[in-house]
Amino acid sequence: MNFRSYNSIILIPLGILFAVFVSLAVWVEPIEGDLTRLGGFTENDFGWNEPQQRFSSMLFTLEEGDQYDRYYDVVVLGDSFSHTFPLTQWQNYFVRETGLSLVTYKVDDIDIESFVVSPAYQDHPPRIVIYETVERSFVGRATSWNKGNCRTTSVPYQGERVRTLPGNQTTQPHMRNTEGGPFHPNLSSGAHYLKRLVKKTFNKKSNRAIKIHLNRNDLFSNRQSDHLLVYRNDFERYGISKEDLDQAICGLSYIQNTFQKNGKTLFVGMIAPDKLTAYQEFAKDFDREKIRWMDEIKKHRTLNVPNLNVALKNEIARGTWDVYLPNDTHWGSAGHRTVARALQEYLNRMGVLAPSD
Repeated sequence: MNFRSYNSIILIPLGILFAVFVSLAVWVEPIEGDLTRLGGFTENDFGWNEPQQRFSSMLFTLEEGDQYDRYYDVVVLGDSFSHTFPLTQWQNYFVRETGLSLVTYKVDDIDIESFVVSPAYQDHPPRIVIYETVERSFVGRATSWNKGNCRTTSVPYQGERVRTLPGNQTTQPHMRNTEGGPFHPNLSSGAHYLKRLVKKTFNKKSNRAIKIHLNRNDLFSNRQSDHLLVYRNDFERYGISKEDLDQAICGLSYIQNTFQKNGKTLFVGMIAPDKLTAYQEFAKDFDREKIRWMDEIKKHRTLNVPNLNVALKNEIARGTWDVYLPNDTHWGSAGHRTVARALQEYLNRMGVLAPSD
């Protein structure tokens, strides 16, 4: 084999691969969503095309530490549904409508028993503590606090009604970055898409995001609006037994006891429904859940857990676009607004919030 033939054998395939890569880099839009990234889907197909609403600045404090060192009306211990989009988060809407001071910690960074014995917490306990967890992590997180005692505290919330004072902060529309083309090729997005495409071809189980066909095409603003992207782990909850769920409910009861035993702090457990749960009624050829988690939790009437599932599903059924982002596991601004409103209504029904004079 002469040198020219050898070069042709090597360079032609490399040239073809390079041309494919450059074409992808020119075509694909910058990756923003966690599901498009995990599943190797393109933002061209699943990126949201209607603006999301954002506040110009955060109306709450996002605390990186694990110590409660000064008073806030509301303390949130939350996961990514309370952290990922600071200017869009539900906490901003809640603070705007109530005027209460609010701080948010990362739930997995907090040792609850140490948190409640800190001097600041003992001297000036918050009026409300919200323990937020996504549905797929609820059993694991709550079970870790199962101390074998499922009785709720004998000391109910005895604090005065919390006065609210709505603000007038407004939101502004925000569009995702769709910049691309020959003059702005998205090289990293193209490389990632090509890598995920190869992985999916040879190992389907490597795909951590799954595409499901919907029987409606008016629930999202992306181009493939008749499909739903979900996190593969969302399916794991269908293997959870009632016994496992009971253990988690017992753990949640212990958490409520721990925060509410001072008689001055109201505890609220906030379970963020998985995207699959929220949209399952509109999924084609999909087996519905055997155990409805919220129905089981509601049987424990002393647990303070608002049913966000109903509020979000109602908003989705009305045809509101992007209650969950089409390219992401998390809520869009419509979902955050819905959750904040549902939480406020729940606290109003409990008699905790009082309107301002």
